[in-house]
Amino acid sequence: MRLHAAAALAALALSATAVPAAALEAKEGLVRLVVNETSARVSVYRLVDVAKNRYESLLFDQDPRTSFMTLNVDGRTVKLGDSSDYRFSVSRTDQGAVIEFKSAACAVRQTVVFAKSAGSALADGVRVSIEIENLSERDSSIGLRCLLDTWLSEKAGAHFTTDQRARVSEETAITSDAPDTWVSSPGEKASFMVELSYPEYERPARAVLANWKRLSDAPWSFEVNPQRNFTLIPYSINDSAIALYWEPVVLQRGGTRKLGFTMGAFNEGGYPESVVKTATEELFASTVLGAAPPDAATSLGADLVAARDLLQRIDRAIATGGEILPEEIAAWKKILDRLEERKKGY
Repeated sequence: MRLHAAAALAALALSATAVPAAALEAKEGLVRLVVNETSARVSVYRLVDVAKNRYESLLFDQDPRTSFMTLNVDGRTVKLGDSSDYRFSVSRTDQGAVIEFKSAACAVRQTVVFAKSAGSALADGVRVSIEIENLSERDSSIGLRCLLDTWLSEKAGAHFTTDQRARVSEETAITSDAPDTWVSSPGEKASFMVELSYPEYERPARAVLANWKRLSDAPWSFEVNPQRNFTLIPYSINDSAIALYWEPVVLQRGGTRKLGFTMGAFNEGGYPESVVKTATEELFASTVLGAAPPDAATSLGADLVAARDLLQRIDRAIATGGEILPEEIAAWKKILDRLEERKKGY
């Protein structure tokens, strides 16, 4: 049972896949990414029904403000997106979105790009990279906490699993030297996972699994108590979350700290490192170069997603008004020809 805030209760009447009026939306493969432009909060959805174009949120989204980042600068903490000291901007990229927070002392650039898990032909998750730059005239101690409000497993009461732990039923801290590589929140139609690494970016020092309200109310540090579960009576019942901690370290003036993790649909193989391709390259590889799925139903679903992604890519190219290279147009034509050829087999 969730008792987050009045705003969350009021939102129960809304569709789980509704997009806020002031929101940036991006889709690729099986993923829909929504960034609320009034709060800078990120929501991630997975396509669970191709025919009905129905998505399920991988994080609690009735009030997306329950997932947020906390910046710690010289012991002073601010909740990014809520603090007037840090103005933010949201922009769309060909690979996802960028949210930038900036004050006179510090800049935080959060980049979210689509990613594919092991063996997946389509994007089913996102990589999150966070670059923190010290803009002040002196060295500062800077850290970051990212709170992810999980919800998919709460009905079953089996909140988390990892590749090292079959079931996590109490408050748990996973340190950077632990063998766990991912944390999963399993659901019925979709399951969420956080991979605790991102190539070339700093892994969180700790991943804390605990009750959402306890984590949310803690200004920064949180001491795990293995005697506690994911309930805080009477405020927050059976309500779990993951907090990723990059503890404060001294960052020289003008210096940059690079942090990262991956999240998306569950895949035991995780999200392996791969060369980032443009949306057109990804579509070309999965349609023109890739083999058709083994059965008609799977093939039709994959091709519907590919056709939608191509149309969105063309729409973005037209909307930006920039030059469209002949090679890009030729690739689009080959993708369309391949999809038309596949359609004959349905």
